[in-house]
Amino acid sequence: MLTSLMTAEGLMFVGGVAAFLLTMYWVRSRALREKYAVVWFMVALVLLVCGVFPQLIKTFADSFKLAGPSAVLFVSLGAIYMFSFSVSVSLTRQYRRNIRLTQELAILEQRLRTLEEAVRQKAGSAERQ
Repeated sequence: MLTSLMTAEGLMFVGGVAAFLLTMYWVRSRALREKYAVVWFMVALVLLVCGVFPQLIKTFADSFKLAGPSAVLFVSLGAIYMFSFSVSVSLTRQYRRNIRLTQELAILEQRLRTLEEAVRQKAGSAERQ
């Protein structure tokens, strides 16, 4: 049994199952946002499909005239790039949102200080009369 799992297909299948279970665990424990979980489920699905249907990788490699390991490396690097890019886009959006919220907070604090000063001045002028 162990030797049958030590093939590339077996390792992809085990990796897909592990990725699926790990993603489920982190989503359930609320440590991973659903937005990213979808991407990780897709990675797990690709691993499972490649493990169950290894002919897909061989067909892909043949159609692009690549060796099998080169095709696997190409697909893996493409997946890593796409995920890294999506995380970078998300971080950029969060950064811009934080800047905007910080600016809005500063404006609100300034308005509050101005209103408090106006109330103090009005209370002070009312006491003098």
